[in-house]
Amino acid sequence: MHTIYVETSIICHLTDPPSNNPITRACQQLTQLWWHTRCDPQYAFVSEHVRNEIKSGDPLRAIQRLRTLENLVSYPVDPRMTKIEELLLFGGGLTAKAGWAAAHIACAAFHQCEILTTWNCESIANAQNLTLLRMLVDESGYLLPEVVTPFELMENSYETLWRGNPT
Repeated sequence: MHTIYVETSIICHLTDPPSNNPITRACQQLTQLWWHTRCDPQYAFVSEHVRNEIKSGDPLRAIQRLRTLENLVSYPVDPRMTKIEELLLFGGGLTAKAGWAAAHIACAAFHQCEILTTWNCESIANAQNLTLLRMLVDESGYLLPEVVTPFELMENSYETLWRGNPT
């Protein structure tokens, strides 16, 4: 089983009420399906960055989101992660407004997670940026985890699960 860093967007998609946007709603359903059928809490990790990002958002939703994290191990923030974050932000891999994204990538790399799962496709799970992100993280002496959405973690049996058929 792979170690998986669970980024904040996953927790949001897991706990938010169903979206009116059909694409977002589908992502929410995929996240819930992955969380309840494939995610092993023993191998899923968050960080203090996830907790802090949740706390900085909508206070009404923060309670539910933080409750979801109660059974997950939380990686501590380490000052050595700052070097990775700075390389990502100032090396052109991420825009200046992507501070949380840099923090999540740095934490996942620093703690040697094998996978980083996210729905942040603008900054993190962006195929056009991955080569540069990988190079910048490598430059800092770490390895970029495999960056995926929950859809990619579902293997190929998601179709039968959605249809109610046995796998």
